[in-house]
Amino acid sequence: MDELRVAQEFNQFLAIPSLTVIFCILFLLAIQRWRSLLFQNLLIAAFIVTLLFMNFLEVLTFGNLYTNYDFSIRAYNCTAIILASLFLCLGENLNADSGIDKRFLYSIIILTSSLLIWAILFTDIVISGYSVNAFSIFRNPGDLYWLFQIFAFLYITLGVYFITRGIFLATNDLDRKRYRVILISFFPLVITSFLVLIFMHFGANLNLSLFLPICTLLFITVYLFTESRHDLFRFLVNVPYSPERAAYKALNNRVIEYISKTQTNEKLPLKEFMHDIETAIIENVLEIKDGNHSLTAELLSVSLSTVYRNKKKKDG
Repeated sequence: MDELRVAQEFNQFLAIPSLTVIFCILFLLAIQRWRSLLFQNLLIAAFIVTLLFMNFLEVLTFGNLYTNYDFSIRAYNCTAIILASLFLCLGENLNADSGIDKRFLYSIIILTSSLLIWAILFTDIVISGYSVNAFSIFRNPGDLYWLFQIFAFLYITLGVYFITRGIFLATNDLDRKRYRVILISFFPLVITSFLVLIFMHFGANLNLSLFLPICTLLFITVYLFTESRHDLFRFLVNVPYSPERAAYKALNNRVIEYISKTQTNEKLPLKEFMHDIETAIIENVLEIKDGNHSLTAELLSVSLSTVYRNKKKKDG
């Protein structure tokens, strides 16, 4: 009982990450555009609802507001299964043509996850209860706990595969960058989850509660903020050393320089200003298209001579 009391006191600190995630998600949902997005993309809606439930469950448990630890641990693992399944679906959904029948894939996911959830909730073959030490409350693995580990490893790996596949099959640079950003945002969760699964396989008592909420929030936030190409560019503008940020700063500095002249009654030749902005845009597109003048002219709907003329101005 002393260990339980100490663990309960320590667990209150473990509730802080979950509370942080709940407030962050509610803030995102408070923005009208994200609320409308939930009705357009049911996978994202299901992921966010499951993530909210997982963190709400952690707050209740770690805050000692709900002390049925056996059910809490089982429910927590069930939500982890659902999140892994939804991650796989989101990864597959990023591919315009994954080469897989969606109905077949989703049927397999629903069947396997449902069977595993049933085994966790109503039997002791996957989770046989809980144990307490001076730091926290942990699950007791059952004889078939390895099924949960294989399920999580397989579905996360498949999700990463689909996102990686999307990088190579993307038809334009911006979509390719989106897949890369999403994949990078998921790396902390992948690495943490795999390390915990490995240590747990060798009998270590580890608690994902300090890492899983924040890592999962990072993934879904990046996913949301790169939903459209316009949003993706705005996101990349805030990434240090990215080409988008460099292009934005260069163009923004030129605009500010010219506009500031109007505040000091300096002459502002409009033609010179427009030519300067035009040159900056062409320079940026040339960089994106690896110096290909024809592709740059086609993308900007200008003549090839316009591209060369502005380049000569820069060189001159």
